[in-house]
This record gives sequence, structure tokens and C-alpha cells, in this order.
Amino acid sequence: MNRNSAVVMVLAMLVCAGCGDRPVYRDEAFKENSPFRRNLSVTAEKACEAAQLAMLSQAYRISYHEATEIRGQKDFQPNDDSSVTIDLDVICKNVPAGSIIFANAVQTKYELKKSSQTTSVGISSLGSLSLPWGKSAENLVKVGGETIADEDYYARFFTLVKNILEPPQKKK
Repeated sequence: MNRNSAVVMVLAMLVCAGCGDRPVYRDEAFKENSPFRRNLSVTAEKACEAAQLAMLSQAYRISYHEATEIRGQKDFQPNDDSSVTIDLDVICKNVPAGSIIFANAVQTKYELKKSSQTTSVGISSLGSLSLPWGKSAENLVKVGGETIADEDYYARFFTLVKNILEPPQKKK
């Protein structure tokens, strides 16, 4: 094998190495200490009631509510051409020492995409004529979504839930 062939082969292997993305499930750790859950000393129903109040107090819209399950959404518009929605799901389960509350938030990003159309008029004996009549349409298109993994986000949420269940004592 000559030097040029070896260089071409190495370059081909480097290009192919980038062809296949590593499956995301390989990085899934299933850690016991998770930012997505907290233990509470109240029933699951009380925990979810406090979670609902926490979500409402932060301008989340409640789209689904059962005694031990809640879903809320909040919209953001970081700039004129994009918007972000956070979907926050909470599930509360009873355990012998109280309850466990699980929270999972998904952030979905949308961007404004513009499309235009022109109008053509055809007359069979004369051919077709394109006229400058057109219309433009703007649509929000989903461009990405992912689970929010920021531990601070969940810590703030769970702290608010705990403060609703057990308001901090005011100093006299």
C-alpha cells in the first residue's frame, strides 16, 4: 500500500466515524440520586396539590390534573422569531414514609418559518401568464425538544413545593 492510499483510507475512516451517531440510551445512567424526584412526609395527594399550586404560582397553565398526576405548560418568547414551551409533568406516589414526587420537564423550541406562493393565470390558447400576486405565510415550526436536565431547575421547583407544604417560619 502506498502512502497516498494510506492517507485516503485514514481520511475515509475519519469521515465514516462521524456518520453514525452514538445512541443516546448508552449514556442513560439510572442513578439512584436523581434531580427528578424528592421524598416528602405527606400523602401523594397532598404532594401533588402543592405541586399544582407551585406551578400555578409561576404562571404554568394546568392542562391535566388528577389526584396524583399533573401536567402544566409555560410559554416563553426569547425573540420575535422563536418561542419555547416547557411541559412539566408531575407524578406523586405514596410510600410507607409519605410520598415520592417525580417531576419531568421538556423544553420544546419553535421558530418562525416564512414561505411564499405566487399565482399563475393560464389561458389555454395564449399560454400562461405569471402575475406578481403572491401571498406569504408564516408558521411556527418545531425545531427541537429535550428533557430539561438542569438540577437547579428541579431544586427550585421542589423547594417551592416544600415551602407550600411547610411555609417557612417568620422571625419575630
